[in-house]
Amino acid sequence: MFSQYNDGEMTNALGRDIYVPGVTPTGNGDSTNNFQMHAKSSRFGLKAVTTLDDGEKITSVIELDFLGSAQGNENVSNSYSPRLRHAFFTYKNLTVGQTWSTFMNVSALPETVDFVGVMDGTVFARQPQVRYTTGNLEVALENPASTVGGTDTNDNSMPDVVARYSIKSGNSTFTVAGIVREIKADNPAIAAVMDNSATPQFEGKAATAAIDDSEIGYGINLAGVIKLGADDLKFSVSHGQLGRYIGFAPAADALAVAGTDNIEATDVTSAFVAYRHFWNPKLRSTIAYSMLEADYGIANSGRTENVSSARVNLMYSPTKEVTYGVEYSNAQRELDDAAGTDGSMDRVQFSAQYKF
Repeated sequence: MFSQYNDGEMTNALGRDIYVPGVTPTGNGDSTNNFQMHAKSSRFGLKAVTTLDDGEKITSVIELDFLGSAQGNENVSNSYSPRLRHAFFTYKNLTVGQTWSTFMNVSALPETVDFVGVMDGTVFARQPQVRYTTGNLEVALENPASTVGGTDTNDNSMPDVVARYSIKSGNSTFTVAGIVREIKADNPAIAAVMDNSATPQFEGKAATAAIDDSEIGYGINLAGVIKLGADDLKFSVSHGQLGRYIGFAPAADALAVAGTDNIEATDVTSAFVAYRHFWNPKLRSTIAYSMLEADYGIANSGRTENVSSARVNLMYSPTKEVTYGVEYSNAQRELDDAAGTDGSMDRVQFSAQYKF
């Protein structure tokens, strides 16, 4: 991939490998260029389906890849440690272990050369959970977490509760999902970071109080795949206090309020739409747009307020096992500050994929 960062240098290692909306450089820095090659998104997995003595079947899955590894470098061997993606089993109506969040519709993700592509517009989370499925309804208790300002907390006292209902109409499919979650921080190390004269109720309050507060957050997601002959239209729309659930968390779940021990939850709205056209059975293209907007409830927070990206690609599969792709994307990011600080990225990337 070749990337041009138009407002500074990309300092985030993962942001060089895949599109991460919250790290696009902003400000008035010089334009910088970067050429990158990697195989970290390669993955392998094992799936077992076992028939038990009573005739019931149990399915188990474990899957690994190499993205996000802190081990290894590009100087000699490009050796990177594997990371756990999935580790779960399903028995009768119950799924237990780590896999995609029930709040996420994986089948609605478009075909992109980038690892996800529409990251700023989609729910994206893998986490431990207990999920019960009956018919088209899925209900799950999932591992909680909160991001308060720039700090990830482990303070939650209840699981995230998720429900999803699937609908099929002809060849098209849709899901409606809802979530109830606790956003919590009880940590003396998290200082109240907002001393913001632009927000009258906080004017003159010093950022000295340690945080000890929680809020209940809610969210909804509608996603689907609409078949248009051989082509398809994929989409997702989300709204609520969804912070970490959207796009690698460019928006924090909450911010600390100056002069208090309270947090202010963030409202997030995100969406993507992607249209895929088949030129012939071996050649196809996807054009996609995605966005996220965050409302922190506190002016001039300095956090990511808006991100968006657009991309178009060409994918060629000479056989069903092999796919070559080329994609151009443009990404925009704006901060919540008085100056409206922003930045953008242009990227062209190629990929070769072999499924076996």
